[in-house]
Amino acid sequence: MVTTSAGRIDVHHHYLPPAYFDGMKSIPCKSQIQLTDDVAPAIKDTQKLGGWNNPHWSPSISKAFMTAHNVSAVIFSVSTPGIDVITPSQSIKIARQSNEYGAQLRDSDPASFGFFAMIPDPLEHTQAAVEEIAYSLDVLKADGVCLLTRYGKGNAYLGHEEYQPLWDALDARNAVVFIHPSQPADPNTVNPALPAPVIDFPHETCRAAVDLVVSNTLSTHPNCKVILSHSGGTLPYLAPRVAAIVPMILKSVPPPHHQHTPPKTTSQILAELQNFYFDIALGSDDLILPLLTQFAKPGHVLFGSDLPYAPRPAIDFFTGKLDEYEKRLSEEEKFAIDRGNALGLFPRFREG
Repeated sequence: MVTTSAGRIDVHHHYLPPAYFDGMKSIPCKSQIQLTDDVAPAIKDTQKLGGWNNPHWSPSISKAFMTAHNVSAVIFSVSTPGIDVITPSQSIKIARQSNEYGAQLRDSDPASFGFFAMIPDPLEHTQAAVEEIAYSLDVLKADGVCLLTRYGKGNAYLGHEEYQPLWDALDARNAVVFIHPSQPADPNTVNPALPAPVIDFPHETCRAAVDLVVSNTLSTHPNCKVILSHSGGTLPYLAPRVAAIVPMILKSVPPPHHQHTPPKTTSQILAELQNFYFDIALGSDDLILPLLTQFAKPGHVLFGSDLPYAPRPAIDFFTGKLDEYEKRLSEEEKFAIDRGNALGLFPRFREG
């Protein structure tokens, strides 16, 4: 018997810690995700910082959203561009201050708020990033750690060998890892009306996820529980294609930092891809959800909203679609998506 009165747990919910917000002010406008004038008005109350449209945010804005959509708890994270556009020397300080703010916010209302820690630039300051993981999880008791799909100017996705010390630290702590997409290495848009979040973000999520599996990063760090954003992006749709083709490639092109590992089979790759967790922010309509719930392992689909970065009409659209979809589910199935599956990762909210 399930209890359905408690609200949803939103695992994809952003905030702007003061140190991060102030750090973004110092960044010159860059050719990152720059929404054109005809697109930007769709996002209410934005400020352009470092070339990015950043919405106004406060805990009261999150609380109002929670009331409107039956959300009892949110887990905050810093969205793209994150630390990646802040100079490496500043990123250590800003990550620490932002995480301490997250802990203070959590402590102000632990039944309603949690946070995923951010880390300093892991390519430029790998050891500092590892130390921040330890401090955030061991001392601040963060609910997990947020990583971007890619860091730096090149294609260093999360399966790259330079990130192995991070995964070692995360695995040693049985950490929940929330992966948020960033822009591709080439930030140029195909069309001014198609900034990176519209199409590139789902592809970036898929790239990072497949890289983690093919590089053996996930299989060698089995204690990490990894959440992919936006219903896994394009991964559920492309997973069979990847699983069927990659084993043939691995026979002649082994992963660079696992040269002596036997090539994965199609079934092994598919099973590892299905082992991710998936938040359904901006991906909860009745076309996507049947595929996702069939693809993901039981217990691996989580509620998410993407407040406050996504345009509020888009959030309301997908949340409304979820409400409609859940009318066709049993109480047990509805509870699992809204709350139950998240409790498996974050049991401290069980009493909320």
